[in-house]
Amino acid sequence: MTIKGYSFKAILRALAVPVMFFALADRAGAQETDILIDSTAELQIDQSGNPEPSDTFQLKATFTNDDINAEGGCDGDDPVTQGLTITLGTGACGSSTDVVQVVIPAFASSDSAKISPLKKHGKKKHKTHFKLKKTHATATNPSTGETENASLSAEIEVLATPTGTCGQWTIDAEVSAVDLSALTANPVVVTLGQGDDTGCNDQIQAQFDNNDDQGDNDQGDNGD
Repeated sequence: MTIKGYSFKAILRALAVPVMFFALADRAGAQETDILIDSTAELQIDQSGNPEPSDTFQLKATFTNDDINAEGGCDGDDPVTQGLTITLGTGACGSSTDVVQVVIPAFASSDSAKISPLKKHGKKKHKTHFKLKKTHATATNPSTGETENASLSAEIEVLATPTGTCGQWTIDAEVSAVDLSALTANPVVVTLGQGDDTGCNDQIQAQFDNNDDQGDNDQGDNGD
């Protein structure tokens, strides 16, 4: 009986190791995030009510990349020189149904992003603010794979890098000529992609504006 008891305990210990390993792996995967999106972000959704893609959204958000590798360094992903993606969806992070994904192109080349042409006291001044004026962008419905030619205006500001992170930025993007009819109420899931890194936030309270042109709501009864 003693031998069997020890053998049984040994088997339990042997089984406990892989079980614990997989549990920790699942937990790490569920909590892993490379981009942190500030919950105070502003999201405005304007829906025209027309059947064609004619809706608009504006997102202003501060986000931080904390994807530091084992050596304490960063991979160099830069939304200024590489662009980024914005995805809006319904549900919750980890189980959302994506409605639209917009690809924002690079704001500047590597050289122009590092240094602006302005000089101050004989030294070149680092540029921290970049704009994309009214340009075309690709908007995709991830659920169907359908793409649209959207219109985009965007600004990005490079903020001081917080300690222990790989950078912090504020993005202000307005995208029009997209179909947002599937977004009707909070929560709206906001996902940002930057190179190989992604981050999700489902706590941002979107403001909805429905501009349905129905009946004579704007006319009232003035004709009677």
